[in-house]
Amino acid sequence: MAGIAGIQGTDNGDLDRIAEKIKHRGPHEIWTNKTGQVSLASLELNVGGGSKDGSHHASRAGKTVVLDGRVYNPEKKPDMTDAEAILALYEKYGPGFAKMVDGDFACAVCDNGKMILARDWAGIKPLYYGHSSDGSLCFASEAKGLVGISHDVKEFPPGYLYSREIGFRRFIPEAADVPEFEDYEQGKKVVKDLLMEATEKRMKDNAVGGVLLSGGLDSSLITYMAHEIDPKIECFTVSMEEGKDLPLAKDVTKYLGVKHHILIFGEQEIREVLPQAIYHQEMYEESCVHGAIANFLAGRFVSPQTKCVLTGEGADEFFAGYDGQFRQGKNPEEVAIIVDNLINVAHNTALQRLDRLNAANGFESRTPFLDNRVMSFSTKIPLEYKIHGEGQVGKWIVRQAFEGCLPEHIIYQTKRFFAQGSGVAYIMRAQAEKEVSASELAEFNKVEGNPHLCSVEELYYYRIFKKTFPDAAFDRLVGRWDPLRPDFFLRQAGA
Repeated sequence: MAGIAGIQGTDNGDLDRIAEKIKHRGPHEIWTNKTGQVSLASLELNVGGGSKDGSHHASRAGKTVVLDGRVYNPEKKPDMTDAEAILALYEKYGPGFAKMVDGDFACAVCDNGKMILARDWAGIKPLYYGHSSDGSLCFASEAKGLVGISHDVKEFPPGYLYSREIGFRRFIPEAADVPEFEDYEQGKKVVKDLLMEATEKRMKDNAVGGVLLSGGLDSSLITYMAHEIDPKIECFTVSMEEGKDLPLAKDVTKYLGVKHHILIFGEQEIREVLPQAIYHQEMYEESCVHGAIANFLAGRFVSPQTKCVLTGEGADEFFAGYDGQFRQGKNPEEVAIIVDNLINVAHNTALQRLDRLNAANGFESRTPFLDNRVMSFSTKIPLEYKIHGEGQVGKWIVRQAFEGCLPEHIIYQTKRFFAQGSGVAYIMRAQAEKEVSASELAEFNKVEGNPHLCSVEELYYYRIFKKTFPDAAFDRLVGRWDPLRPDFFLRQAGA
């Protein structure tokens, strides 16, 4: 985890202002560099283990890198930092370096006064850009860094690199070499092998201090794999007393014999952290705000105990786990569109929530399901291997790949959103309905230029959001992933 920021053009003190707004991403070190018209900053979070101080910036022979992310390329030397690995790839491949990175990243490379920006193809690491009043190009890890500096803030698209010389250029990762398979049984084995490999390489530097365990399938599988690699791994769970996932999380840790840290929270904590969660998450979308509460409290709980955990994010997107969404499809083609679109919007829905609320509490999460090889292989798997039978059970090939590794009721449990499983969603809905009426929502949605909001909850959250993100540009950054919205299929089709 790190924060990065920069300006190409005249820096009138804006770099310092950007860095100040995102300093929670990297409280251990602020590093800056200026070369010609390019000013860069890196805000470092040291997660311990084999992670070195200053691992997210590097300079050599007129070239400088600032990085948010982790690099897992096999040719990365043991004494090489992540930023040094990016620099080495740039020195070897030039602008083609981005497609050679095995890992999650957002970065800037300054080459003798010229700047290149790049972001990983899944959008695991965030990046935003805009222009200051004098036309200088500004960028930051979080949109809030550009509040008051730029009025045309945009999200940097995943899977692209940019420079003034070449413009935006899309890239496809080449580091993700994955095996072929002939049938379902072979596919199951490859899924398990790739996930075990992905988990192991994220634990190799000994920085991982635990697993964020909700009790759902994905985090339970991560717990199993992490325990196979390190039997001393510990788990962290946050829930309301009546949370449906809490008993499942306890079952997992009891079955594996894992030390389990549990935080129980209530309605008072929800009210307390809601404005902070919305500010840090930079969103007002209903389901994402629901999840933000438990994520924020989890971060506050975990951070004093470890600066790095594993999580199960990515499984629902790449292995068709959102059954409540894809079941809205009226035929196989619509189901496929919904599944694909949930992958395409993950960068500014679930992954944005995970990133921001980790950063807000100063710790890093690593996501084996979002490993380059795992994601690449998942795109080769037929949809009927992911969604099974008349009941349309999602993540079927993943469930079967790990059958017998955990109790059956864990493997074949029903999908619940984090906020539902932790008990948050119902409390938040009731709270919003006390503050906002249906008639207020109807009037808001009649006003031209306002974003269309789906519920009184969203209007409640939107009002909180606007206190710190006043410009309309920030409204347009908020992601949507609800297939019941009228524009869902139009967006996927590019209309």
